[in-house]
Amino acid sequence: MQESKFNQPVYGNYHGYYIKRSNISSSLDPRLNLFPDDIFKGKRVLDLGCNEGWLTVDIAQHFHPSKVIGVDIDGDLIRGAWKRRRTVWSMQRCSTSGSGNFSPSASPSDLEEGGSMSSRRGTKRKRIESHIPTSIHDAFSSLYPTSQTPSSGPGSDPVFPLSMEYMFGPLPIPPVSMIDPSLHSAFPHNISFYTADWTRAVQENVSKVVGTEPDTQDISGIVKEDKMGYDIVIAFSITKWIHLNGGDEGLLAFFRKIHNVLRPGPTGKGGVLLLEPQDWEGYTKARKLSKDLTENYKTLQLRPSDFSRVLTEMGFIEEDTYAKGGDGGFKRSILMFRKR
Repeated sequence: MQESKFNQPVYGNYHGYYIKRSNISSSLDPRLNLFPDDIFKGKRVLDLGCNEGWLTVDIAQHFHPSKVIGVDIDGDLIRGAWKRRRTVWSMQRCSTSGSGNFSPSASPSDLEEGGSMSSRRGTKRKRIESHIPTSIHDAFSSLYPTSQTPSSGPGSDPVFPLSMEYMFGPLPIPPVSMIDPSLHSAFPHNISFYTADWTRAVQENVSKVVGTEPDTQDISGIVKEDKMGYDIVIAFSITKWIHLNGGDEGLLAFFRKIHNVLRPGPTGKGGVLLLEPQDWEGYTKARKLSKDLTENYKTLQLRPSDFSRVLTEMGFIEEDTYAKGGDGGFKRSILMFRKR
């Protein structure tokens, strides 16, 4: 396994982050429960600092965006995000209805992404039948069986037992060419991940993409995505790290870039920023991770309490504040801003 280039998580690139947030296997990320059900429907969404992609995958699978893009500076985390996509897709239940079924007679070479055979420990695996779940409830029930979501009854068990994923790895995802065009914007084909330092200038933001999934081989892929614009940008629990690494000016440049990539609209109807800033008290511990962070901390004049004012001056309208959606130290308010 390739050793990570990061000795310390100085960018907030913690491994096992979502396990620490206490939402593993029990429910959707609790922050998503705060928003209207249709907030992401048909939208292009950018998840900045996506880590291992759990939130990104939840949005792609359950909230029907046209596309959701996850970006993180840590390539190891992005590899984990691609694996998360495949694992979640593997655990979905089969459906015998709809146009998205894949023929049981298809060969493994046809079904494996990129046309190659999938083999681990000499065992070849074949996808017999699959279909994108027909409803959020079905997907939720099969992926997150809980006492509130009964899993008994015909057809309620996952198509691919979790033990198989541990033993042999996740199932291969059929390429876009094998599915009905109407499903091209459905999970798992409505999601991409990129390794990049998104805070840098556009011309520098062309870090090599990790993974072998289609449509992400161009090293300038995230730049192309940015040029297409987004309806929603998510910045959850990353402002502290951008602030400590880039100083006040780095944080302001980050906010300006978000404003630039959000799509315009009629007055007061432009793209949306969902911002979950960390409290100032959290900076004290984080600055000890490196000498650079310690020195940068001494120069900071802006405080999280200033962010609403700063964003308003840049051309955002503050529309809403959502209740704190995490647990313990992760319980933070989420602010909603709209591009004017």
